[in-house]
Amino acid sequence: MDVILLEKINNLGELGDLVSVKPGYARNFLVPQGKAVWASAEAKTRVDERRRELAQLDTERREVAQAKSDLLPAALTLQRKAGEEGRLFGSVAALDVVDSLAAMGITVQRSEVSMPNGPIKEIGEHTIEVILHSEVRKTLDVKVELEDA
Repeated sequence: MDVILLEKINNLGELGDLVSVKPGYARNFLVPQGKAVWASAEAKTRVDERRRELAQLDTERREVAQAKSDLLPAALTLQRKAGEEGRLFGSVAALDVVDSLAAMGITVQRSEVSMPNGPIKEIGEHTIEVILHSEVRKTLDVKVELEDA
């Protein structure tokens, strides 16, 4: 079953690509979610027009993401209570990073913060990544220090 993609889908294709997928995948997921349309000559011309619009929109989004990336600090320091062995009481999650950046006047979404090793549970330096756009990523060094009692 041939469909034309309306957005980039991992392991399938880019915007405007004509791809062949199983009928159930197209009928139950891609088309109802607005990620693809049934392949036809008319749909192809509409997608080509839309591709130009979306390419311009994507360029604008990338520029905004790059500007926001330039505002992000290289390192972030958080203070938390911890036990004697350096294990935190609780953890530092993506929401804590978002809140710390918001206190600096930088707005990011929780979904944009990637913590590859999960929430931080120990005192020390850790590396996280803020993914602002598919092509704009910024690595942050998060230093978790012991909070003074």
